[in-house]
Amino acid sequence: MTRPALAALAGGLLFGASGPAAAQPASAQTQKINELIAKGWERGGITLPAGQTTPTAKATDLEFLRRVFIDLVGRIPTPEEVVDFEADKAPNKRAKLVHRLLNDAKYTPKDKFGKPVTAIAGLKAKGALDYKDAYAENFADLWTTWMLTRSNVNPKYRELFRVWLTKKFADGEPWDAVVRDLVSATGKITIKLNPTSMQDDVDAQGAGAGIVFVARHLGDPLIDADARKRGERDDFPRDGKYDAVPVTSRVTKLFLGIQSHCVQCHNHPFNKEYVQSDFWGVNGFFRQTDRQGLVNTPRKKKDGTGPDTLALVDVPAWNTAGLNGTDLGRGMVRYERRDGQKGATVPTMIRDIAQFAAGDRLSAKNLPAGAVPSDFQGQTRRQVLARWVTEHDNFGKAFVNRMWGHLFGRGLNKEPTVDDFSSNNEVVHPELLDYLAAEFKTYGYDPKKLLEWVCTSDAYNLSHVANKAYAGPKFDPFFARMPLKALSPEVMFDSLAVATRAETRRDAAAYDRLRNDWTAKLTQNFGDDEGNEVTFNGTVIQALLMMNGREINGEVGSGKGKGGVVEAVVKDNRGNALAIYDQLFLMTVSRHPTKEELARLEEVRAGKAVINLGTPPAPTSSSPGGTVPPKKDAVPPKKGPNPPPKGPVAKGPSGVVPVPGASSPDDVTFYQDVFWALLNSSEFMLNH
Repeated sequence: MTRPALAALAGGLLFGASGPAAAQPASAQTQKINELIAKGWERGGITLPAGQTTPTAKATDLEFLRRVFIDLVGRIPTPEEVVDFEADKAPNKRAKLVHRLLNDAKYTPKDKFGKPVTAIAGLKAKGALDYKDAYAENFADLWTTWMLTRSNVNPKYRELFRVWLTKKFADGEPWDAVVRDLVSATGKITIKLNPTSMQDDVDAQGAGAGIVFVARHLGDPLIDADARKRGERDDFPRDGKYDAVPVTSRVTKLFLGIQSHCVQCHNHPFNKEYVQSDFWGVNGFFRQTDRQGLVNTPRKKKDGTGPDTLALVDVPAWNTAGLNGTDLGRGMVRYERRDGQKGATVPTMIRDIAQFAAGDRLSAKNLPAGAVPSDFQGQTRRQVLARWVTEHDNFGKAFVNRMWGHLFGRGLNKEPTVDDFSSNNEVVHPELLDYLAAEFKTYGYDPKKLLEWVCTSDAYNLSHVANKAYAGPKFDPFFARMPLKALSPEVMFDSLAVATRAETRRDAAAYDRLRNDWTAKLTQNFGDDEGNEVTFNGTVIQALLMMNGREINGEVGSGKGKGGVVEAVVKDNRGNALAIYDQLFLMTVSRHPTKEELARLEEVRAGKAVINLGTPPAPTSSSPGGTVPPKKDAVPPKKGPNPPPKGPVAKGPSGVVPVPGASSPDDVTFYQDVFWALLNSSEFMLNH
């Protein structure tokens, strides 16, 4: 059987049911979310069906299981975890699962008989599962991509930064403390290859890998090589060393939800609350920062042993001098306006919308003459900025909106973007955003609390199948169903690794190489450099990127005796086709096959299935000896013999051809094709 043929047969069988949804208890915060989302439904013209409390049905238990595993720990569940969740009959099993994935460091699943499972087929770890660490790894992956992007950064520094963030999440450090550390970080990292162990030795001082964020985005030198050729010279005491343009926009976008880069060159034409001086005011806080080493380029020594060194320090004497030796313009950042005139500003915290509404032209949080105020004595400009960023009234809202976007595929604004609070992008659920931001602050900026409240809400528990009356895009901002979401390249890899048991069949070094190789290719096909994943709608072209992948085919196997996970499944369930199907479905789409799917697969296995390749072209003659007049502007036929037809040849006028079945009851190749089709289904590739 050809794999495309089986994929076509399987395509209409997926997204089957897996049991009724369980009732969920709710915290006070979750109840408030439910109340405010329901108000949004009403505002959006969404009428609840008679006798229902939500616009569409709730997701099934196993749909919810797969969804929350992907969102919180960054992978699909294993068959053992599916069985464990099914065995839990408690009415609050979903809430228990959410709490477990965020907090449990030693969880042992149970089999269908209630016995502890000590070995998970798709995971390398033995014994109890550490979900707490998996949560930390997942959110460190997410924030590393959002903060550093996926490319043009030394992979060694990127990995050190990811590990640094993982520890922050694992330790439960409050989000405001993490951001203060990132914005104000100073220190030094030295990476040197140990010629004996052939492993990297890392020496970290100060904030260690925490410096990578600012160092990565500090920008270009104000005076570059071309400027030097024109006779320009550095003036560190007046201007500082780096333009700091990228880090300015990153800080406001990531931590405040303000796209300040839009006003870098001119006042915003639509969002009147932000002007050019807002951007350069924040920029001034970074003009005393110096970077030593290149964060984007690995070592270049021929023998590969030369050290990579990266350091970030603050130089208080920079950007303090006035013009021409006077006090005029001390501590100011100069910039060019759109009309060609020069502008200048001291380091100034960006205004919030409330300040703009009150008519405040400037924030009171500024550094006159660039000097640190008395109540911040002994601190650097970046330390002052770090505090003011976390005190800004957008700070909690920005994190809430980004996490909401992570869970739902869009933020609480009119437009799907999660980091654009402005008068041109209305917040559709302002009361909900304000409430969650306030609760997030009250509970010590604990990301786990926020995630737990949202993941147990009615909106998060909804099915991806829309009520037809509210399926149009105008209803998307009201969350009348769970949107379909693309998997990130990192989650796609980890889910493929779990399904194919790739990690358990390799040593650590080989698995790391596989991860790096696959993630790079998956990024090209399914993601972008910024972590804004493409909307994957299961089209043929996108599916072919997976179908034709040499790596995927290698993991599935290509026949008996070729290894691969499917051969092991067939061996464990010899002679029991239904058990093999069940295991393959659990490994990929985290559910059991439906009766209809089983019947269809058995029809294929028995060689009784057919596939319709379409209606053959109409004949060129209406009767022997007679021809049909050519259509106007028709292209004349090519001379010479007709090329041979491609693919299966249609039997009979209907274009229906038989699909070859299995050669034996335990035909490994047949089950490999089933597994391959499941991996290439939209149901596997989407978070739904």
